[in-house]
Amino acid sequence: MAGGIALIVISLGAIAAGWGYVKTARRMRSFATTQGTVLERSVGAIPGGSREGRYGQGGGYQPKITYRYTVDGVTHTSDRWAYAYRGLKRELAEQRAAAVPDEVPVYYDPAKPDEAYLETHTPRIGHWLVGGGIVGLLIGLVALLS
Repeated sequence: MAGGIALIVISLGAIAAGWGYVKTARRMRSFATTQGTVLERSVGAIPGGSREGRYGQGGGYQPKITYRYTVDGVTHTSDRWAYAYRGLKRELAEQRAAAVPDEVPVYYDPAKPDEAYLETHTPRIGHWLVGGGIVGLLIGLVALLS
């Protein structure tokens, strides 16, 4: 019974996170693009840890690029790489940060020009989270009712 309840709670969290991701990715379709100038390159730990992944490219770091861009004559500064965190091993994050050119395309929300990213997202990951959450919810309900 406790396992079914836990699965239901986790599944509801996945559905909520996935729905938020889908909404943000759809909103990003309307983002405008401008040129930005890189001010600083570094590597930062993603929230939740600076652990190194044992296999593959995963880890707890991401490139941290500070850049300046202008929208309608107003200069803005940001250090957001992307909406969602994608952790890399420290060495890979350093290589990726070093590879960023001095001039970069910046994707910004025309309604809120302070919100800008160097990458936009598609809703694919959000769809997987919602779908997985629904499957988990159904399994949790079956476990709870049996």
